Amino acid sequence: MSFPTSLVKYTTETASAIDNYLVDGISNSIGSGITAWLTEHPIIAWFVHHPIIGILTSFAVIILVVRLLLTIYRAIANTIDRLWLGILRSPWRLIKLLFGWETKPKSVTSNTTVTNYEVTRDSQQLQEIMDRLDQIQQQQQVIIQDLALLKQQTITIEPQQRRLLKDI
Repeated sequence: MSFPTSLVKYTTETASAIDNYLVDGISNSIGSGITAWLTEHPIIAWFVHHPIIGILTSFAVIILVVRLLLTIYRAIANTIDRLWLGILRSPWRLIKLLFGWETKPKSVTSNTTVTNYEVTRDSQQLQEIMDRLDQIQQQQQVIIQDLALLKQQTITIEPQQRRLLKDI
């Protein structure tokens, strides 16, 4: 069975016209909706008309929002961790409170001296420390006298050593 060519041509043209009418109608309705929305939102319209600036700004905003969300997440996680630690420590704290097991700090009295990061009350050790300090002071006096003698003598002294002697 053979269709006449004019009938095929007519059907094809009609289908093409209907297709064009539908596509144009859909695109016009979507386009007019987008255009109306962009006229109501001029900042977004500006970003649509300037795509490079819009993409860079969007990228920066996305990074900042992600950082903000991560910070909020970490704050919530730290709060939950502290809450659980408080809950888990509370029985032990209650027992310590009820039975008076509080550790008392060592009080440092006026008779003690701190040496080498330790507290000592031994008078013999204190005497040894005082003797060493006296020896160091005597050595310092001898060194100062030797330097004074060197300053008075007229000997050849290098400039670097001369600067050191002037400081004394």
